[in-house]
Amino acid sequence: MIPTTVKSKELVEKKREQIILAAIKLFAKKGFHKSTLRELAEEAGISQGNIYDYVGSKEDIFFLLHEYMNTIVEDGLNGSIEHVEDPLEKLKRMIRSEFNLMYQWADAILLIYQETHILNKPLLKKLLKRESDHVLKFSGILDEGVAKGRLKSCNTLVVANLIKVMLDAWVLKRWDLRDRVTQLEMEKSIIDLVFHGLIARDSSSPNILPSPESLEGKVAFIISGATPIGRAICSFLLAKGARLAIYTESLKDDIDFLASIKESSEKVRFYPASVYGRIKSDLLKKMVADFGQLDSVILELGIGGPEHAQSIRRQVSPGQKLVTNFTCAQDLSDFFENELVKTGSGRILYIAPWAWDNHLDPVRYETVRSGAITLTRTLAKRFADSRVTVNCIIPGYIGGISSLRKQEEEKIAELRKRIPMGCLGEMADVLETLYFLISDGSKYVTGQAIEVAGGVD
Repeated sequence: MIPTTVKSKELVEKKREQIILAAIKLFAKKGFHKSTLRELAEEAGISQGNIYDYVGSKEDIFFLLHEYMNTIVEDGLNGSIEHVEDPLEKLKRMIRSEFNLMYQWADAILLIYQETHILNKPLLKKLLKRESDHVLKFSGILDEGVAKGRLKSCNTLVVANLIKVMLDAWVLKRWDLRDRVTQLEMEKSIIDLVFHGLIARDSSSPNILPSPESLEGKVAFIISGATPIGRAICSFLLAKGARLAIYTESLKDDIDFLASIKESSEKVRFYPASVYGRIKSDLLKKMVADFGQLDSVILELGIGGPEHAQSIRRQVSPGQKLVTNFTCAQDLSDFFENELVKTGSGRILYIAPWAWDNHLDPVRYETVRSGAITLTRTLAKRFADSRVTVNCIIPGYIGGISSLRKQEEEKIAELRKRIPMGCLGEMADVLETLYFLISDGSKYVTGQAIEVAGGVD
């Protein structure tokens, strides 16, 4: 609807994006009406004469700005619910996606609300139609939730508009909110209000919705999940309500363990190497197809200490296994980029070799440990624009495993002296750190290697 004298569509899109981004910056600083096209051309790095090849007026730029923002928001919403089946999880993801964009593009959104009246009638009509279609995406998910019995019957169009107004409040009421409420507090308050209301419920009150602490509806991919730490992670995530796709080596103890948790839960599916071979991107694609979505990927790079090393020695040395695990992590990084980045969310978490593995092969232990930290920081920077976080946990000497304690009994007293906190860690210390790093509370934490080691370097 905005005429141009330039025939190249790609060039028009590129230059108009330059103009739009410059307009957001200039209008936020000087205001729409006080800004001139000359100033805008200068801000965009385009000559004043050349800017008329792409737009005819500031009103054209305002309309293009709205179209630009609408496209970003729609792409974000569509990507956030791709492969998700549960309408409640869809609604939660859409709220988070929209709120993140409200935070990132606050100046542009505020400008749209303040100056929409300047558009001529045809442009205004088109703008309002797109806004209405946007709200209908929310009401459509609400309709789905009501139809499936996950939400009570309501006027979904009204509720969809109320949700949109709550999200918009972060921009429209920022003068009152910004210095008193954090982004995370605002987002959690909106989600909690939508999903749980304000009425306090006693233990007998029916509530079909998951608690804020739950991972209900989330899918975690766990690679090499049957070491002592891996087993604990599987059980912990199941207790939190997550669905699990687990890849592990085809060891008898592993299969027995995985079979036992599968029997107790329909939320688990495992992929042993004896059936699927070495894990590659094709297998991960199958996991995505089987589960329909991907929220977290947890890769354990260790071998589980002396106890688990006995099981693998028939095939490879402990040191070789460490190197193989790290090579696998490197090989899968392209898949993570292709699969997670396109959805605009996700958590990648590496579990570095724990301190017990140092006793099996010190050189390779240090090599893989350092490599895990470097890989974490490198991928975190590469994926940051897509809101995909990449972090690493480095477990120290974790106790609480009877057979491990027996084998290392003579070393325990000596180890305690080396640990600043004076005691071995507990498996819960690792699990709670893991939970934080894959939960919504850590969405601004990325590229971190967190040592759960009682102060040991």
